Amino acid sequence: MKPIQKITIRSPRLSDTDSILKLMNSLVEEKAMLGMQKKLTRREAIKWLEERIENKERLSLFLIADKEIVGSVRISKGKDGVGTVGISVEKEFRGIGLGTKLLEKAMNDGAKKFKLRIITLEVLKINKIAIRLYKKLGFEKIGTLKKGAKYYDRYEDSIIMAKYLK
Repeated sequence: MKPIQKITIRSPRLSDTDSILKLMNSLVEEKAMLGMQKKLTRREAIKWLEERIENKERLSLFLIADKEIVGSVRISKGKDGVGTVGISVEKEFRGIGLGTKLLEKAMNDGAKKFKLRIITLEVLKINKIAIRLYKKLGFEKIGTLKKGAKYYDRYEDSIIMAKYLK
């Protein structure tokens, strides 16, 4: 990996279409453990971006290394001060603290914007790296959903985690 000159975390823009298309499709190619399991078309990427830009019940942020989007996070507002988070970071940029920074910023901004008391997430039980990150940030396991998520051609257990903010 080449040295990173500048890291930015910001809201998505429609001009991010090509960069987010590259990121999302690279995650699909590596079979990253996320809900999307097929490559996006440019039209689908535009729609995906528009939903994140226009949705007032969701906070979306992009992690940008130099001028390329290498990560994405969203916090969705739920009922009664409970929000849900999801994050993805390009493989080359994992393990160097960038996902931690992105998730911390999203949780802080989301907690303020939506007056959150609790942030929840669901993660595949086999995704040990993500589980370590979430535990490091104060999430605790609150349950397991047996065979609760389809990961390509099989069903995997998913772990439900929560971080109590207040």
